[in-house]
Amino acid sequence: MRLYFLKQCFLITFIWTLSMLAHALDSSVLEKQAQTSIEQLYHKLGVKPKLCIQERIDWFSAHYLGMPYELGSLGEGPNGRYDQYPLYRVDAFDCDTYVNTILALALAQSFTDFQRCLQLLRYDSAKISYLHRLHFTGLDWNRAHQQQKLLHDITPTLVDNNRQPVAEYATALIDKNQWYQMKDIDTIRITSSKKEQKRRLEELKNKGRLIRTETEKVPYIPLNKLFIDGKKPDLKLFSQIPQGAIIEIVRPNWDLRAKIGTALNISHLGFAIWKGQVLYFRQASSERGKTVDIPLVSYLQKALSSPTIKGINIQTVIPTYPDDFKCGNSFHQSVD
Repeated sequence: MRLYFLKQCFLITFIWTLSMLAHALDSSVLEKQAQTSIEQLYHKLGVKPKLCIQERIDWFSAHYLGMPYELGSLGEGPNGRYDQYPLYRVDAFDCDTYVNTILALALAQSFTDFQRCLQLLRYDSAKISYLHRLHFTGLDWNRAHQQQKLLHDITPTLVDNNRQPVAEYATALIDKNQWYQMKDIDTIRITSSKKEQKRRLEELKNKGRLIRTETEKVPYIPLNKLFIDGKKPDLKLFSQIPQGAIIEIVRPNWDLRAKIGTALNISHLGFAIWKGQVLYFRQASSERGKTVDIPLVSYLQKALSSPTIKGINIQTVIPTYPDDFKCGNSFHQSVD
């Protein structure tokens, strides 16, 4: 009987080890598959006339329409300390990784350039680390890339028929300290034992305690301005949203403290894509389970019934061509 249980224990351990090894291999395999796909795309793009950044955003993002939605699809790669999900991949996206991946593709002109650009887009000071990830869209991501002269927030510039600005402001206290304390074992996606996972979770929480709370202020165009009498779209306002802009869905001071430890202002993002006279919201949709195009007016009309969604923020990409912006000179693997 004792031998039977020892065999069972060994079998369970062996299966778990194989599972973890497969997870490690998957990251490398998915990164290699992504490299092949991206290199093929740059080859195709090379025979086309020179496209501006907005055209490149449309071209690359259209190529990956219909790809599966996967929350948390990226990590720090096989050598990550806390998250060994792929550093880059193109087989699945969430809203954040879709925007970052497409923007990196649009800014770059080769696979090596893409790696550098994605590193710059996803990490503070381009340092590949879970703690340096630009986790919070308004506070971290928007601010970092505005400072780099990559993004420009045009939300305050939109005007009504009287040429008056219509933007309002959402304010939230981003409690990163408590956000880290609410992390659980599923955060630690590594090829190690459960004991080591738990140890690294505590390590991550301890490091998170050193991060200060900050106030985030985000301008947004209210839904009650985008829709006249709550029904008819104000086409003058929608027409001021340019091709390739980044649309961020704003929920002012969305109280998620009981779930994730902090409030938020921004819950979702995607691209503004014009097709003729129709403006689409191109996004990785959890509801649809894939990357999709949805008319922005239709998307926001549905949001009118939401108790928390109040409007949109609009970021434009400043560089006109890839040569106008350099992502860096070197690509570094995970540091923690």
